[in-house]
Amino acid sequence: MEARFVQEMHRFISQHTMIEDRETVLVAVSGGADSLALLYGLHALHTKLNCYLHVVHLDHGLRCDSAADAEFTREHAARLGLPFTGHTVELPHLIKQWKLSVEAAGRRARYEFYESVCAQVGATKVALGHHQDDIAETVLMNLIRGAGSDGLKGIAPIRDGKFIRPLAAFTREEIESFLKSINLVPRYDSTNTAKRYLRNRIRHELMPLLEQDYNPNIKAGLSRTAEVLSAESECLEAIARETFEACRLPTSPSTCIVLDREKFLQNHIALQRRILRNGIVELFGQVEDFYFEHYQGILGLINRNRPNAVLALPNGIQFRRAYEQLIFEHTRVETEDFAYPLNVPGKTFIPTLNTEITACLYDTLPDDFPSLLDGTFEAMFDYSKIQLPLIVRNRRQGDRFQPHGMQGTKKIKDFFIDAKVPRCERNRIPMVVCGDEILWVIGFTTNEMFKIRHQTRRCLHLHYGKDETVS
Repeated sequence: MEARFVQEMHRFISQHTMIEDRETVLVAVSGGADSLALLYGLHALHTKLNCYLHVVHLDHGLRCDSAADAEFTREHAARLGLPFTGHTVELPHLIKQWKLSVEAAGRRARYEFYESVCAQVGATKVALGHHQDDIAETVLMNLIRGAGSDGLKGIAPIRDGKFIRPLAAFTREEIESFLKSINLVPRYDSTNTAKRYLRNRIRHELMPLLEQDYNPNIKAGLSRTAEVLSAESECLEAIARETFEACRLPTSPSTCIVLDREKFLQNHIALQRRILRNGIVELFGQVEDFYFEHYQGILGLINRNRPNAVLALPNGIQFRRAYEQLIFEHTRVETEDFAYPLNVPGKTFIPTLNTEITACLYDTLPDDFPSLLDGTFEAMFDYSKIQLPLIVRNRRQGDRFQPHGMQGTKKIKDFFIDAKVPRCERNRIPMVVCGDEILWVIGFTTNEMFKIRHQTRRCLHLHYGKDETVS
């Protein structure tokens, strides 16, 4: 059994070009049967593969005996003469900090650990112990949850060109037989039988029932389904990625993802869902905890007549429709009311917005004024009509003003709606007010009542923005 197992493992690694010549490979070992078989199988092959192995173990801190798993793994690494790196995290703390489920937080902690060790030791691959039973269970679990073809493709042998699964061709029974043939007893993890986890219920209850009453080869059948759907999903994903980029609007990639609604709606529903998935992955890095209902909720907001709407999503993400923009972003904190007296003349720092307003007074009107200012972030006013103090603040209920060039007044709320300002942005827009009169809606326009006229003798020049010199 030992020789056949190692030989088949070598064939599978070579078939998928998992390990290149002289690569350093991290071997993720928990101490359980799968990862222990992975470690000893790769060690038996490392000379033939001409690669270097480095054992890693992450203690999630979920069980009182988890430190013994780390010591067990360290001992096996030492027995094989391999370097070892272990690390402990307090997963319950990370769950609260990251606002993730147990599974999602554990996965993030593991992959952050792997990336960190890769950088330290120069590793270019990370070997994981997933096997054929895991693939079948994943397909079934995602099918129950209502996943699409991307979820039903199971677990790929290679992901991102870095994370490899040399045991993907083996069943759990074959792995256990291999360990028995080399007289190895793995660690027992009690969480692997805990019924509160869906995967465990599928493994210990549903899968045996399907094998006994419906299809004794259900695992192989699900694995074949995963292989077919994986190829189809890969093709569709390539198309979806191009379409996602075509719909995407320029913005800072670290803060939000913005899509063009009109372009988005031109696509088939199958591509629309994948475009949304790309947006979540781009912002958050993964789509665990996102299910069919979430995508349906997003699509509902996109197709409704309401131009402004917000939907809370898992893991601290929200989706916003702002007129013709579709926005994925981290959950925003609503801006509270703010008000700061304006220094005239002088500079006024606005802490809430991390910027400043510079005020200058002129006794004569600059000759080039008409072509200099547009009232967006720089404006000029008739100072004789202004009574100090001036206040810079955000909107208040009942605010209205006379926009530049208009005859009558308009409510600020209606002005923002007509200007297609997203609802969640409206409280962040600063305004300069003189008593109850709005002098300037910064970023948009000024008040007609305070504009410069031929009889103006003294002018107030305001400039909004930081780290710029106003002459």
